[in-house]
Amino acid sequence: MLSVHPLVTGHLRYNAQQAYLNALAIGLAVMMVLTIAGASLDPASHPNRFIIAVRAMVVGVAWAATGATFLFLAINRFSQVRERTRQFAIYRVLGGAFTFILVLLLQETILIALPGTIVGIILAYLHEWLISTVLGGLFVLRTPYSFWLPAGIIAATVFFLAGAYSAWHATRLEVLDALACED
Repeated sequence: MLSVHPLVTGHLRYNAQQAYLNALAIGLAVMMVLTIAGASLDPASHPNRFIIAVRAMVVGVAWAATGATFLFLAINRFSQVRERTRQFAIYRVLGGAFTFILVLLLQETILIALPGTIVGIILAYLHEWLISTVLGGLFVLRTPYSFWLPAGIIAATVFFLAGAYSAWHATRLEVLDALACED
């Protein structure tokens, strides 16, 4: 049985609001991935070229929004981990290696990404209902079950890699410089 390190649970408990917002950000990223995966642009369903162009534009906007969501997620995580430079320096002084910090970040990512993915799936179904109610048959959106896991993994991977990259930069500092960093 795998257990979560007390440092991770303590950090998440102390920064609960930040953890909730991170889970919501992952949920929005999952929702956007599921929206793109479920968008249907079947040109045969409607012969009007204008309608086809509108559908293509909506999918293009969805791609742009997905990119912006992932960019926000990565920048947010990068800055959150960067603020913990001093904490990582203390771990290094106490003998903690970079892999120890990565394990902490991975556990943190999993604890945030699981509820975030569930929220994202729920948001995707609400989004599907809203689109079908407002636009009717103009735009078909079906949330595929087969994309639940990949969408969560993609969002969690972006979240983890941004944190790992920031931690890598933080651990490359001299210990005294890192200890002098303000939170």
